[in-house]
Amino acid sequence: MHRSQFCTARETILTKLAASNGFYFEEGDRHGKVYESLRHAVTRLTADNAAAYFRFDLDTLSAEDITEEFASEWLNTFKGSPEDEDQLPTYVRTSQAWDDWCSDFTVENGLAFTQRSHGTLNHRQQFGA
Repeated sequence: MHRSQFCTARETILTKLAASNGFYFEEGDRHGKVYESLRHAVTRLTADNAAAYFRFDLDTLSAEDITEEFASEWLNTFKGSPEDEDQLPTYVRTSQAWDDWCSDFTVENGLAFTQRSHGTLNHRQQFGA
């Protein structure tokens, strides 16, 4: 389905934030705020302690997890390397998009580094996989 706006006036972006005592949700912006593009939303809403993003439909009261979309878009402008993991927001560092980005970086640069095995918290540690 093609969307003309990333987030319409009848939707809102919810951010799941990580805190020392657990997680909590925060509304990304006031109801009715329109985000024309994913880039616009990522630029405006990225927080270092954000663990996930959801697009919440105010009519159906349902949410869609858009964390991977956010992470992929954030990585589109990232100029670092896999060793710069400490510069990433939480949601990017724990995403499949980061794992894929590191794999692509490794292939493009002929390195023997993989995020899955060498990251500070690899997927097995993060998700019990």
